[in-house]
Amino acid sequence: MSSDKNKSAELVKEYLSSWKIGKVVELALKDEEVLLTLFRLLREEDDELKIRALTALEDVFKALPDVKRLIFVERFLDDLIKLLESDNDNVLIHTIRAIGRLIEGVPLQPGKFVELAHAFKNLVKSRKNEAVLLEIPSVLKVMRPTSYTPQLMDAISRLLKSSNLRLKAMGLRLLLNAGSFTGNPSVMKTFFSEVYYALLEREDAPLVDFCLDLILEVVHYPLRDEFMDEVAHVLTAVKEIALRKNSELAEKAKTVAEELELAICRYYSQNPEKAKEKIHELLINERFYEAIDLALAVGDGYILKWLADVLEELGKETLIVNQRILPGPKYVSVPPEKKAQRHLRPPTISKFIERKKSVIETLSRELASGGGLTKEEKDTLERALRAGDEKTLIELSKKRIEVVFELLRKLENGDKFEKMDALWAFSKLAEKIEPEAVFILEPAVDDLLRVAHSTKNRWMRQRASKTLALLASKSKNGARIVREFLDDYLSGDLKRVVPALEFFSYYFERNWDENIAKAVLSRLSDYLRREETRFDALLTLEGLVRMAPPEKAGLLLPFVSVLKEVKKSAPYQDQKLAIRILEGIASKVKLR
Repeated sequence: MSSDKNKSAELVKEYLSSWKIGKVVELALKDEEVLLTLFRLLREEDDELKIRALTALEDVFKALPDVKRLIFVERFLDDLIKLLESDNDNVLIHTIRAIGRLIEGVPLQPGKFVELAHAFKNLVKSRKNEAVLLEIPSVLKVMRPTSYTPQLMDAISRLLKSSNLRLKAMGLRLLLNAGSFTGNPSVMKTFFSEVYYALLEREDAPLVDFCLDLILEVVHYPLRDEFMDEVAHVLTAVKEIALRKNSELAEKAKTVAEELELAICRYYSQNPEKAKEKIHELLINERFYEAIDLALAVGDGYILKWLADVLEELGKETLIVNQRILPGPKYVSVPPEKKAQRHLRPPTISKFIERKKSVIETLSRELASGGGLTKEEKDTLERALRAGDEKTLIELSKKRIEVVFELLRKLENGDKFEKMDALWAFSKLAEKIEPEAVFILEPAVDDLLRVAHSTKNRWMRQRASKTLALLASKSKNGARIVREFLDDYLSGDLKRVVPALEFFSYYFERNWDENIAKAVLSRLSDYLRREETRFDALLTLEGLVRMAPPEKAGLLLPFVSVLKEVKKSAPYQDQKLAIRILEGIASKVKLR
């Protein structure tokens, strides 16, 4: 048997020495022993022989079916990765090409994926010949993991954190591959978030250019509600580049923005009300440019008119819808009869003169007079809610306590949008109103608790929790709210624990209550280790770290080890939070 191997090796060597690569490929496709010989030759000292063997393997891999190459990935990919440590540039170039041929169309196990990514990272960091580095991107493009694992995400996150532009670009490419192939929406959410921040680095034109290429690929990936916020971020960032004068990337950004708008239009085409809900959320969070860009992408005349009215009532005279329309090719997603609807009149601003009055005076007079809201007052309230006009809302609530009961009616019996409007209004009132007048919101506590505990809409639940946290910090009866959420937290029932964590993440943004803090900290390690509670637990711990006096830093030190675990193995967003919290704990310890 060994003599047959020797004969095969000698014959292959003879053909390779004579540059009869085609003959070797022909034999290798017929005789597996010849193919195995080629792999064995990769361990020889002769670099020229290695290069010729690699050249033959490239053609063999090109001809082999995916199933066959999958077997060779398991058996021989490590041998090829080992060759990436060579000092010979030609060996490296042909090895990279051979790897690309081998893995194209063949998903890699997460361990192999990470191993190969690490080898390429080392090549980039070693500052090899540019000709070598130029071979890597084509291989990165075909790298696909079979599944998402914390170790894989850790490897990618390290690339994304690098100051080296090539490594950062490598991280973005692999992140897109992992998200698009595994279909994991949280990975795609992270991808769009990272691309957004990369687009802001405008002085790094090559990185921005690379990001635009990635977005052109991802527009064909089905959008999901889980990452539409991040998509809106990216669309606005791309349009900012497209609208810049004298930008070398403006034309390319214009093309990318139009493709991304088409994808958004397709996503919302069957449900424009869903688009309006998302735009409303953006307006509430004061992300005005993103709201305008998303509305233009949807291309619905009703939504555009509604948005223009909202901007007018908000007094945003500088945010003209027309200014966000890209010059150049027409928006093919908008029917001809709707083209004119994009060109709306610029919003105007209404000037209001604020009259400062004693809160107690106005409330006392209103309570004495009695009666419900007039039609004019109801209309004013509706306009304020629709436009997100905090100033008018607060002024009206100080004059008319019935505003609270009108908002409660919407929260109890209104449609989805009315409920969201009411929750937004309560949160703004709780935030802005003086402590001596906060008693007017007491009737809303029970309904807010109901929303915080029962709704499946995360935005509504969190808005209710935030409002209750504000009330708990201002109201004389705040202890009742805290006690109810603490009971939920200590119950161990995850359906009750998650809303409690959301509440405490907001509560500890403003308050340091040592007894409550100790009670929360007593269970927090368990919730940091559980995937379904980790993110909210991290937010709660971050608030505690921020508000804790330096002399109480000892309460936080037991969490260092679990935070280090999160930093190593959790999803990227959780890792970033863990790192930030560790830095916060370190600063508290230094101040002791």
